[in-house]
Amino acid sequence: MNERPEHDEEITARLMRLAGPRAEIPADVESRVYERVFAEWTGASENLIESRVYESVQRSWKSSIDRARFFRWAAPIAVAASVFVMAIYVAGPAPVPAATIGKVARIVGAEDRGDSLQVGDDVIVGAVLTTGDGDGLSLLLTQNESLRIGENSRLQVDSRNHFTLLEGRLYADTGQFAYRNKSLQIDAGFATVRDIGTQFAVTFDGTAVDVAVREGRVDVQRADEQLVAVAGERMIIGERGGAVTQEIAPTATYWSWATGLAPKFEIENKSVMEFLNWAARESGMELVFEDDELRMAAMRTDLHGSIASFTPLEAIASVLATTSFRHRIESGRIYIER
Repeated sequence: MNERPEHDEEITARLMRLAGPRAEIPADVESRVYERVFAEWTGASENLIESRVYESVQRSWKSSIDRARFFRWAAPIAVAASVFVMAIYVAGPAPVPAATIGKVARIVGAEDRGDSLQVGDDVIVGAVLTTGDGDGLSLLLTQNESLRIGENSRLQVDSRNHFTLLEGRLYADTGQFAYRNKSLQIDAGFATVRDIGTQFAVTFDGTAVDVAVREGRVDVQRADEQLVAVAGERMIIGERGGAVTQEIAPTATYWSWATGLAPKFEIENKSVMEFLNWAARESGMELVFEDDELRMAAMRTDLHGSIASFTPLEAIASVLATTSFRHRIESGRIYIER
């Protein structure tokens, strides 16, 4: 007599042991699984299990083996399949990490209160960055681009190049490359500000948008009105339209709060030229060398140490005192001399 029935029972028992203990399967789920397995196998339309198991069942069917044997095969596999389906349903897709747009470069005030945000932390899309009295925060978007958030401000991160100033003031330095492929967009209440390679500040108090341009140019959109502000201009835009423009020097005390939040410049192994370019840009001044030979010498001379506790102008005096370079500041210019 053929011993296959016992062999079948042994395989069934082994499959059940492999499945292990499981939670109760809802009756409607179990019924649908049985019906699907039966329909697919009898139609031979899909290979739902390993070929050896399918071929064995197909041979059993063609040999007129009764349906009971079929279900001895199908039952444990159907149960295992239902458990697998339910496991996928419960687990769901893995969460997608939030996009990172930059890092925290500097914190003033809030760090002393032990707030959770720390220098070096990633800044992600969807975050709302908040500062209080006397606080300040600066972000590095790339090596050459930074955002600085003044006190009592809230800034929403919409994307890598898009931010919403909910209240307070913001300073942006997008580097020295004008007409980039992707401009920075700042939404502030009823106005949208876009840079054209520049340094600029935006202040929003709920009733007016104040845009000041230190370098370059910004385009401002208010409803159907298109406005332009260039270096040396400060534009105050009312909610009901119109704008008042006044002059503002790149060295004006207006910019002091932003300079105080500048990301720290590491001078270690940087050239004198790199350091002076940074200091001049942060102070809003023009850098002038006595001659080209002195300029080349500045490019070849490397620095060591730290200027973490100095303002840009204080750093110039401190750093150049250790070199053969001399300097003087006059009429918004930094002159480098022998």
